[in-house]
Formats: sequence, structure tokens, C-alpha cells
Amino acid sequence: MKTIVITGATAGIGKEAAKALAQQGFTVISNARNLSKAAQVRQQLVQETGNQNVYFFEGDFSNLQSVQQFAQSVAQRFPAIDVLINNAGTWEMERKNSHQGIEMNFAVNHLAPMLLTLLLLPVLKKTRNARIVNTASGAHRRNILNLDDIEFKNQSYNGVATYSQSKLCNILFSLQLQDELKGTGITVNTIHPGIVHTDLFKNMEARDWNNTPNAAHGARSALYAALSPDMEDISGKYIYLEQEDPNLSPMATNKQYAQQLWNLSLQYLKNYC
Repeated sequence: MKTIVITGATAGIGKEAAKALAQQGFTVISNARNLSKAAQVRQQLVQETGNQNVYFFEGDFSNLQSVQQFAQSVAQRFPAIDVLINNAGTWEMERKNSHQGIEMNFAVNHLAPMLLTLLLLPVLKKTRNARIVNTASGAHRRNILNLDDIEFKNQSYNGVATYSQSKLCNILFSLQLQDELKGTGITVNTIHPGIVHTDLFKNMEARDWNNTPNAAHGARSALYAALSPDMEDISGKYIYLEQEDPNLSPMATNKQYAQQLWNLSLQYLKNYC
């Protein structure tokens, strides 16, 4: 059976996806800032699915050193990984900085999953036809990418703008990673979960939740990209639910931007990978 890493599985879309994966008998691995909460979530998942192979390791995605330690824990325990689903994310409306002093939306939504992916590549390469699934959003279509001021230090802070930028970064990361992994057999795809009722959108007013799908609905895109036979050997797609979403912005397909972002990101990550 497959061994699958999915980040951010203590709540929301990640938890629902982890439940669906465990129900199918897969080994499911995730991170948690709070191991006490993770133990409760694990117990719930085991009770609901009957699958004991659910594991949580400490990993705070607002701290690159903690991401590094999480990757080391996973690689030491599991020598081969079939699927990596980068699901964890945040949406900070007010300026906050990560443990390393980096703007939080950029740090958690882009740098952390990029670092984790790079660190887990050796164990992904040990599996035939491994898959990497990155989580973006329709918010990327705001077309915000300030490579000269990626942290919004020299301009008025805007939480919507920084979140949207981080989601464009997710797609550009997938675009460049796909090129970096040519010939390895590892596929890279990006998914859009849609707007669903999770803590990520806690800043929305209550009335905005009318008829909003739940987290289980939001997990469908990731599960399709991670497991569907239709996605075998398929790379470079932007998936919503069980189909390709054609609504990519022009910036999201720009290889020059992808390369520039890759190089900039490696400067942030150079002490951790």
C-alpha cells in the first residue's frame, strides 16, 4: 500500500483528505505544531477508519528549522514515499513574521512546502511514479508577484495581496519543479480546492458562508491528483475537483517568473537544504 505525506492534516481539508486516505488503507503521515492535538486527531482517524497507520510528527510550518526536522523525522522512519500533498497553509490579514522573520503568508504557503519537497525528494525518488501535489488557489489570478519586494517590506501591507501572491508562487514552484524533475518519474501537479468552510477563511463574515462547500468537498481535488489512475504519468496540470481547470493566469505559466522565483526562494532556504 502507498505511503502518503499530507501536511496540515489536523483540521479542515487536510484532515478530511487524511481520513479518506486512511479509509483506503494507506499509510498517512502529517505534521503538527501541537502534538497533543495531533494525538487526538490521530485517535479519531484511527477510530473512524480502522487504520492504525496514521502518524504525526512535530512540524511548525512558520519555522523553516522545524520543517527541516519534520522532513528528517519522516525520512528516517519511512525510506520511501509514494505521494507528497503540500496542503498546509495560512492566510494572515495583518502583517506577521515567521520564526525566521519572513512575511508569514510567503513563509508558510510557499517557502515551507518548497523546503519540505526538496528535503523529501530522495525518498520520493525511491518510489516508482511518485506524485507531488501542491495546493494553490483561484486567488493566484490577481497576478501579484513582487520579486523585488516579495515580503511587502517597502509597500503598504495587504493580506489579500500577500496571500494571492503566495498562491501564485505555489503554481510557479510546480512549474519549475516539473522541469527540475524531468526524467525522474516523479509527477508534479497543482490543485485548487475551491472556497470551502475551513479555518483558513476565518476572516470572512458569517453571511459569506451560505451554501459554501465543506472541507470534504475541498479535499476532492487533492485526492484526485494524488490517487487517480487518470493522473498516472501526468505532470504540469492545474486541477479542480476531478478535472483540469483552464483558468490559469498568464503569469502562472511564465517560465521566466518561475525560474526567478526558484532562485530567490533558494536564497531563503540555503541554510536548510
